[in-house]
Amino acid sequence: MPQRSTTPFLLRTGRTAAEPGFERWLPRVILGGMLTLVLALMAGMGGYYIYQHQQAVEAQTEEIAARAYADRERILGDEVTLLTRDLQSQRLRFESDLREQLRLRVAASINVIASLHAALSGTRTKARMEADILHALRPMYGLSGNGTRFVIGIDGRARLFPIDTRLEGTDLRTLQDDTGLKFGEELIDAAADSRGRFVRFRWSPPGEHEAMADAIAYVRRFDPLDWVVGSAEFIHIAYADLRQNALALLTERANAKASVTGIDDDDTLLVIDRDGKLLAGPAAIMHDADDTPPPMLLRYLQRFVAQSQRGGGPVRFETPPTGTDAARRYMAYTSTPDEWGWTLVSISALDQIEHVIAQERERMNASTSQEFRLTAITMLAAATLATLLSVLFYRWIEARFRRYHADIAERNRALSENARELHLSARVFEASSEAIAILDHRFRIVSVNPALERISGRDRPDLIGRHCAELLAGGQTDDPVWVDTAAQLHLEAQWSGELALGRPNGAVYPAWVSVGAVTSEAGQVTHYVVSIADISDRKRTEQRLRHLAEYDALTGLPNRVLLLDRMSAAIESARRHRHHLAVLFLDLDRFKNINDSLGHAVGDELLRQVAARLGAIVRGSDTVSRLGGDEFVVLLTELDSAGHAATVAAKMLEALAAPFLLDGHELTITPSIGITVYPEDGENRDILLKNADAAMYHAKENGRNSYQFFTRELNDRARVRLDLENDLRRALARHEFTLAYQPQFDLATGHLIGAEALVRWHHPERGIIPPDQFIPIAEETGLIVPLGAWILRQACATGQAWRDEGLADITIAVNISAHQVRRGQLELTVRQVLNETAFSGHLLELEVTESALMANQAAAATTLKAIQAMGVRLAIDDFGTGYSSLGYLKRFALDKLKIDRSFINDLPDDNDDAHLTRAIIGIGHTLDMLVIAEGVETEAQERFLTELGCDQAQGYLYARPLPAADFRQMQIDLKYQATSKPASSTA
Repeated sequence: MPQRSTTPFLLRTGRTAAEPGFERWLPRVILGGMLTLVLALMAGMGGYYIYQHQQAVEAQTEEIAARAYADRERILGDEVTLLTRDLQSQRLRFESDLREQLRLRVAASINVIASLHAALSGTRTKARMEADILHALRPMYGLSGNGTRFVIGIDGRARLFPIDTRLEGTDLRTLQDDTGLKFGEELIDAAADSRGRFVRFRWSPPGEHEAMADAIAYVRRFDPLDWVVGSAEFIHIAYADLRQNALALLTERANAKASVTGIDDDDTLLVIDRDGKLLAGPAAIMHDADDTPPPMLLRYLQRFVAQSQRGGGPVRFETPPTGTDAARRYMAYTSTPDEWGWTLVSISALDQIEHVIAQERERMNASTSQEFRLTAITMLAAATLATLLSVLFYRWIEARFRRYHADIAERNRALSENARELHLSARVFEASSEAIAILDHRFRIVSVNPALERISGRDRPDLIGRHCAELLAGGQTDDPVWVDTAAQLHLEAQWSGELALGRPNGAVYPAWVSVGAVTSEAGQVTHYVVSIADISDRKRTEQRLRHLAEYDALTGLPNRVLLLDRMSAAIESARRHRHHLAVLFLDLDRFKNINDSLGHAVGDELLRQVAARLGAIVRGSDTVSRLGGDEFVVLLTELDSAGHAATVAAKMLEALAAPFLLDGHELTITPSIGITVYPEDGENRDILLKNADAAMYHAKENGRNSYQFFTRELNDRARVRLDLENDLRRALARHEFTLAYQPQFDLATGHLIGAEALVRWHHPERGIIPPDQFIPIAEETGLIVPLGAWILRQACATGQAWRDEGLADITIAVNISAHQVRRGQLELTVRQVLNETAFSGHLLELEVTESALMANQAAAATTLKAIQAMGVRLAIDDFGTGYSSLGYLKRFALDKLKIDRSFINDLPDDNDDAHLTRAIIGIGHTLDMLVIAEGVETEAQERFLTELGCDQAQGYLYARPLPAADFRQMQIDLKYQATSKPASSTA
């Protein structure tokens, strides 16, 4: 086979490199090519720069225009939003403002009457003095039938009654409105309150003697004359006045906003109803729209109404040119129809914005022309400089070519010598028993020896070209192990260490890997040499030795060495995170007797089964260890309280109480357990173990088969809690629970409207146990589910019994635990209870806490929605103390919001609580929810809540929680008082 020529290509072209023709034309070709390339690049870059700059100018102009239009849209939208909120605020304050107006009228009347009485006292008889005062009041009260102030005697006769002067001198107590209400009696009864009261009734408005309308009156008593002084107002008339006043204010604002008259003004404000009728606007527009709006205006109004029906927002339109005036463009922003069907429209001309945009465009175009000239000058200078540099480069490359051809022969001789050395190195590389790979500077495999193919399980073609990181167990170049290794190689050029490598079949093996960098004469890394040794056998040997050193050979549990190591780590973690941990020292009672009587084989099997039962009780983060013999130690970590250790100890006693089946024998073994808690009983592992051992011997002294805390206080507390839990499991079957009912009242009328059912535990030995002591235990043990079902059934049965007696229908509120909602059986329980007791669903109210709603919201929403479909109402309990999220209030569509007593306690003196209470009531009413306050104890709190518009209240001011019999008697008394009012008044 002929040998391949090693003569360089340039020397085999028929002309040697030393010939002068070659050295002349090649540098010149390079020079011409460079000049052409540089000039082409400069021309392209200049054209590209000009194009990009023009595009940037256009984009910037569009951005300025978009930002200007967006700012104007935001300004118009903010104006419409503020006006809409102002209208909504006026509607929300309507009744409170009306009540305040009535109070002020009555106060003014009382002041006038008091002044006249003081001036006339002693100068006239009482009858004459009353007549003179009434004569003086009549002009102020009005002589026609539309007056709103009145004076009634305590005897019921109208002294001054401008609402209907025909009734003056008659007894108003016999008058009834169309609902049957004797409002004369209601007015006289309300005046008995020294603070005055409001009364709602119905009466014929002025000029209408057939139909009646809702009215509200405020009355106070003037004791010197036994007069009831009041002021009344028809609600629909006052509400109509509110609308007219609102339109007047909007018209005034529109006139102030418009600089000139007409729709073409720069700024305009309009109010439109649902039919597109113009209700308010600048004076000129309203004058033109009195009869029929102009067609152009009508078309705009219809566009505004259409946008409002779509949810409101911006509308752009253009007025056509008229005469010498050019067309003008406008932007309008419409609101959505409000409660009155009004749509607010704020309009602004876009002339100024478009003028500014045009000026900015002209400025940018001028700047662009100047930059174009500067770019042309710069490119010309650059071309001149490029030509000069190219000539210099031509001189330099020509000299380099001469030196290159002079050195080529010497390099050929060196290559021949290197080839012989490389051949010898390749023979050594192939014959080596150690796995070796050669990598390039990017860590890709360029060569491997047979030993590497054998250890990696891959063939040479499969390895060449791969990144060496693919040999790792993860097989990814972004694996943290490889990233750290590569970083160290870049720093030190040498690395060795243990890595987990993978084979194609998925097997992973540990290997000791050494990597060395190969550098060039310039110091740059060109290759890496990797050697790999499989250390699987050594690792298996180390693992067996470690397991023998740290684990018990009989049970497989951690021994004392590993236990002490884990205790140290657990104590450090508990100290850092301020948790508790517990050590349980367990010794089997009379285990020696089993070894002596049945043999060590049976004893060993018993120890293995005990270890298995203990391991099944604890969590994965806890440790069960065997110290030796029949002694076990359990390490419980991350405890919130010491009570959890007692619970685990009780489970161990219960688990080991079951008989063990060993070699045909049924054995029963009992343990004695000592408990210590970090940090109360010790702050290091040796003290905790010693004290747990001492507590274990204390348990043996107390009769075995029990557990004892090292600290007496924790021991007593755990025992009391365990006894309480055991008693709680039997309390329901022994009928130790009863319900108490706390009444709920309507703040506006003072009527009883409901009761909250509260559970009470009458322990036969401990007496009354507060709910805050047994409810958490019931929730932790799951007993809250049957207990909650009993409460619901008992409350509904009691409520139905009251209805059967003919007592008034009231709402029964029952508290629901989060566990009842999460168990998924609440819907079925409510349905069964309503069917069994025949209690009406619309009289049942379930009070749920915020935590019950936030856990698994989708399932909770489904359950509560199904319950609401039965007519049952839902209330959120203790609002403001938990998540207080407006999102779940909207999602769950609740019926009532209950303000927690923590906000009520310091009312009305605490400003923060007052602001929060006002905000909560506003949120509830905005979401169409009733609001009830709990914990009301003073009249000042009641007055303040009434002024804020709170709907209902409960608390010690009205009554403490009552037994069912007492609550029934209270209903009977209230019913008797309501029915005996007319008889007592007549007498």
